[in-house]
Amino acid sequence: MATMGTGKLLKQWVERLRSGDQSAFLPFYEKTAPGLMRFLLWKTNGDRPLSEDVLQESYVKFLLHLDKLQSLEDLSVQSYLLQTVRNCLIDKAGRAAERARPYVELSEMAPVIDSRESNRPEAAVELRELQIALKSLNEKDSEIIWLRDGLGLSHREVANQIGISEDATRQAYGRAKKSLMAVLCRQLGPLTSGGEYVSELS
Repeated sequence: MATMGTGKLLKQWVERLRSGDQSAFLPFYEKTAPGLMRFLLWKTNGDRPLSEDVLQESYVKFLLHLDKLQSLEDLSVQSYLLQTVRNCLIDKAGRAAERARPYVELSEMAPVIDSRESNRPEAAVELRELQIALKSLNEKDSEIIWLRDGLGLSHREVANQIGISEDATRQAYGRAKKSLMAVLCRQLGPLTSGGEYVSELS
């Protein structure tokens, strides 16, 4: 789920899967799996074998229950897939995956950013924000930052996943981002006119 602006493609792939066209699975998987894998790595504190196991089981269940999708629109497909992943993780790991504060290396999160965005000056800052979020925020705010910045969900989609209103999601996201930027300013120095941080370590 590396980039979420793929509603038309997702709809087409799911329609083909429903009609029995198995060739639609590979492009669907390649588009949605990377972000979900990194979401699982975060939730399992970097346990790759468990994350891979949960991911495989999630896609099996998703395919088996395609008929339960009430809509083929972008939001419905992505929400149903993410909820399937959550449920499979709970079934396999229970609360064990939540005992320790989650931490994933920056290198594990880098592929979450759309390759088309990789040349933007602020891309490195966004990655640092994600890393700090996983370590410094409470569980709900950390998950909001991850879903919004890591998976690229809209505020409406984040609200649907967290179970709060869209306005509450916007407010929580804004507060969390302000907190993160304050930490970044202390650690990395002031912003230049070009939007890049001046390191105080050099």
